[in-house]
Amino acid sequence: MSDPQPTDNLNVIKDWKAGKNARNHKGTLWSDGPILWSQHHKIGHRTEAGVCVIADLDLKVDSSSYELNTQVTLMHIHLAKRFADTVFHQLVCESSPLFMKELPF
Repeated sequence: MSDPQPTDNLNVIKDWKAGKNARNHKGTLWSDGPILWSQHHKIGHRTEAGVCVIADLDLKVDSSSYELNTQVTLMHIHLAKRFADTVFHQLVCESSPLFMKELPF
């Protein structure tokens, strides 16, 4: 499978919602089909039934180390929430199998 052509953030999210692979021009937002990624944070999951769930992460960091990357990811989350079927609070994400890291066995 070839790399998807770069597109804007809005179309990455629309493609993710449709279950397609997509990436933005800077490589900061991408979809590998069911998963929506921002800066290596899993921010969205599309279930087998096609339900699109966004993780409403707060990504709080020490104010002295607040980085541009965090701002970019929060902007991606904000945009994706407009197109999601449901939004999970960060605490729900932390206990949901949709957003847990896979076990290595």
